[in-house]
Amino acid sequence: MPNDASPLPRPSLPDLKRPGLEPVEPALLRFGASALAATWRVTHPTRADRYVLGELPPPVRLYYTAQDGWQAPLFFLPPTPGGRGEPVLLAHGLGGSWRDFAVDPAHNLAQTLREAGFAVYLFEHRGDRSALPPANAAPFTVDDVAVYDVDAALEAIRAHSGYARVLWLGHGLGAQLLYLRLALAPDDAVVAAVTLGGAVRFPVSASAARAAGRVATLLPSRWVLPTRRAQQLLSPFVTAGDELASPDTSGPAARTRLRYASGDLHGGVVRQVARWVATGQLTDATGRVDVVAALRPFPALVVEPDADPACPVGAAEPAAAPLEAGFRRLEGGWGHLDPLIGARAPTELHPLLTRFLVSRRERCW
Repeated sequence: MPNDASPLPRPSLPDLKRPGLEPVEPALLRFGASALAATWRVTHPTRADRYVLGELPPPVRLYYTAQDGWQAPLFFLPPTPGGRGEPVLLAHGLGGSWRDFAVDPAHNLAQTLREAGFAVYLFEHRGDRSALPPANAAPFTVDDVAVYDVDAALEAIRAHSGYARVLWLGHGLGAQLLYLRLALAPDDAVVAAVTLGGAVRFPVSASAARAAGRVATLLPSRWVLPTRRAQQLLSPFVTAGDELASPDTSGPAARTRLRYASGDLHGGVVRQVARWVATGQLTDATGRVDVVAALRPFPALVVEPDADPACPVGAAEPAAAPLEAGFRRLEGGWGHLDPLIGARAPTELHPLLTRFLVSRRERCW
């Protein structure tokens, strides 16, 4: 890497440990993991596959501070020896976490990019469990993440990596964050991007519009929906990826994703996403900005799965035209999580994404 700057300082937090006693939370986490694994074995006594693929060792954690006081981490994976270290930001989808890019310890997209010589920064934001709110924290929207958190994260990555600009790879909401960023706060900090399953147009039916409209109106912005715990508790009862709308994902990978990579949902974010579904288009929080119409030409590769209920066929493609981007539809039953953790992804998709980013790496200077 061109800059050996030390990691960004982590905020000082009170030490709640008592001498001689094991912290309660790690012990409870180990007990919970054992209970879930036992539940899997009891409910599926004849199955030979593992419950989960295993938990990853934690990467380096670098904190950034947004303009309005929110703090959140970037999880940093350095390039393999000899790599030049151009920075790639990986942004996860709704209800996920940074671990979506590294569910399988042996074959994952984050490791593939490291081996290609990139410095990988896994983006967490104010909606994730590791975020630290300011004392006067207010409800937030997707716009706040796209403008405040992304801006602070990009500045932190540029300072840490020594490169002037950053590459982006986003899945689901992580792709939509880039589109919102380009529409609401255009700059040259992001030099090129890959988007996976980032819907910008949504099929509108009368029933779906009514339901989404009720959510957008009635769900309190301050609520936090405990979807992380719910997914963890459900994990022993999932036998295959098609139960997560991801038919190419194995059972152990699907359970690992639920166990370790799921996240909670915040009311303000859900309300904005519900408005997209109700109106049929990706907009800002006010509903006045059509994000696709506001996009500028930008080097990108737009990838659309062919069996993703969160991004139906045709939902991501409209972004490719204003971006003047390449477009690739994945054929053969690719579901929501399959581009990240499906069985075919490491051999059929990840090399394509890596080649595109490699072709743009010189622009990071």
